[in-house]
Amino acid sequence: MLLRIALFCGVALRLSAQAPPLIDYVTYLGGSYTDTAVGIAVDSTGDAYVAGNTTSPDFPVTSTSLGTPSTHNCAFVTKFNPSGSAIDFSICLANSTAVAFALDASGNMYLVTATAYPGNSSVFAVVKLDPAGQNILFTTPIGGNPEAIALDAAGDIYVTGTAGPGLATTSGVYQQKSPAGLCSFETNAPPSPCSVAFITKLSPSGSVAWSTYLGGTGPDDAHTIAVDNVGNVWVAGQTVSPNFPTTANAISRTFGGELDVGPLRFGDAFVSKLDPTGSLLLYSTYLGGSQADDASGLTVDSSGAAYVAGGTQSNNFPITSGAYRTTNPFYNPNQMPAYGGDGFVTKIDSSGDLIYSTLTGLMTGIPTPVVVDATGQAYVSAVQDASSSMIQPSCAGPPNKDVLVLNSAGSALVASSPIPGPYLAWDGQGGLYSAGSAFTLVFFSTPRAFQTQYAGGDSDAFAAKVDFSQPAGPNIASVINAASLLPSSATLFATGAVAPGEIVTLFGTDFGTSTPSVNFGTAAAPVLYSSNCQINAVVPFEVNPGIATLVTVQSGSQLLGPIKLPVVAAAPGIFTTNDSGSGQAAVLNQDGTVNSASNPALRGSVVSVYLTGAGALSPPLGDGLLGPLTAPFPAPVASISATIGTLAATVTFAGQAPGLIAGATQVNVQVPENAPVGGAIPIGISAGDYASQSATIALR
Repeated sequence: MLLRIALFCGVALRLSAQAPPLIDYVTYLGGSYTDTAVGIAVDSTGDAYVAGNTTSPDFPVTSTSLGTPSTHNCAFVTKFNPSGSAIDFSICLANSTAVAFALDASGNMYLVTATAYPGNSSVFAVVKLDPAGQNILFTTPIGGNPEAIALDAAGDIYVTGTAGPGLATTSGVYQQKSPAGLCSFETNAPPSPCSVAFITKLSPSGSVAWSTYLGGTGPDDAHTIAVDNVGNVWVAGQTVSPNFPTTANAISRTFGGELDVGPLRFGDAFVSKLDPTGSLLLYSTYLGGSQADDASGLTVDSSGAAYVAGGTQSNNFPITSGAYRTTNPFYNPNQMPAYGGDGFVTKIDSSGDLIYSTLTGLMTGIPTPVVVDATGQAYVSAVQDASSSMIQPSCAGPPNKDVLVLNSAGSALVASSPIPGPYLAWDGQGGLYSAGSAFTLVFFSTPRAFQTQYAGGDSDAFAAKVDFSQPAGPNIASVINAASLLPSSATLFATGAVAPGEIVTLFGTDFGTSTPSVNFGTAAAPVLYSSNCQINAVVPFEVNPGIATLVTVQSGSQLLGPIKLPVVAAAPGIFTTNDSGSGQAAVLNQDGTVNSASNPALRGSVVSVYLTGAGALSPPLGDGLLGPLTAPFPAPVASISATIGTLAATVTFAGQAPGLIAGATQVNVQVPENAPVGGAIPIGISAGDYASQSATIALR
């Protein structure tokens, strides 16, 4: 009875406090090679524009007037209709790499591109395209290494990034000459001038209006830029300059300190504001603590207040009273300096006063975009790709909160979205648009999307719209192993594959209150549990490895899917006692008691580990039947092996778990005499070439 509880309490419903928003659409965008997104924008009619790069010869394009997709890099812009079901146009610029993207109110598109020439470094430029994507209106070379682009209401273009001493600045700007000192960029290499942040403004016709450095003795790097409604320019990034320029009303005028890893140097985030002429520094501050900090997202609201997002490894990052999160759960005084850490959002008003500053509690990467709505709610993301997203939507706990919505005071989380947002756009009507890269079938498209299937290769781009003004509609968000709560086996890139007899959990929305039917292809799956947003079922044993299966859910008159998933021979996942898929494994000691830190197993004893996803059985056991209580027990066709710590452990029995649903496997493992002891020793089970996640066992 204890075992049965340990096995199946982990697949019961756990509700979240926030109802999920409506997922309008999610679409793949790509071909058979590598496709990645670098930006997204939305126009007044709800058309979404996604920019990125492709090496796929079969990337979907509607015109080859500016280039033909090939295995050589091509910068693309694809315009989706408001429903995401079709594209209005899709073009690529041959032999170009897109770095950043912007859209003006007339539909003109702006790409920051890099073009590599043999024997030379990349040449960067701003390319303006007409609203039909058929003509290049201008190409203006940009010095340095640009990273971000922004537009103002008059059509002026602003670019920021990092530059060396050769940047062509203009007279009368804030910093006409580089203040950089010397940096060593490679181990044992002679030092050379450090990089410095820069800002360049172009007129609507593409001519340079002004260009300035912004920094100290360096290195400094601006990652993001925004322009307020009177033309003031905000930039943010990271500085390792102890003399980075700051203003009297700064949050901090003191550098938090430099941390080095070989030639890599880490410091504080910074936020700065220049006047429309680029000649006056209106505001500038350090933003950080004693460890590595970096700002990579920035937006400005209608009042001129700036919202800055990024990551911090510091436990003394400036946080305001009453903030949503005040403690960094990822802080480690011995951690290696790196970009990332806990996410943060900081709001600074137009006068430079700190309104709020909060941590997000999400391990962040780069970039960390942020957008804001008319009420001052900030939407912030800390997810770089969609490879592990949408596994547990917000109806399950703990939810994937890939995009957090903070209230106007930064004191509470008011909503969240399961769709990742490496690049975000806001339409002003409740629609949040995101774009990024998806590596596997784990990331599900919506049924009527433009491209519903992963096209292959290393990655596809994706585009999505989530409508926060509407409640969630019917949707299958994920199919994952019910024990590990992971998609497929524990590999570097999760494939989302399922295996014969695997107990799986389907998360989603609006499944209905009656017991649904679940099919894998034409085979009905035994349903063990169902709720409005979660179904636990067993993959039928007749699905064939190597042949993709189509998953559908029928609830009343409602049909969800099909979702196409690959099938593999095995996808093992160990059940855990805390229902999370990690930590203490569901293990019985040799005396039949439950293994735990307070009841460890003896070295040399035989323990029983419980899992699912071991694959086909011999002799077969019918779908939905319970395993026999006496021998002989059906055994997995795949060879079963085990590790404890780093040691191979002898498997003394592997077969269908007695009295449990077909697909639940018991593996008896002899603990090595020289196994490490402790309350959380790693344990793993493999079925053929497929490994489980790492859980833990207590040993003495």
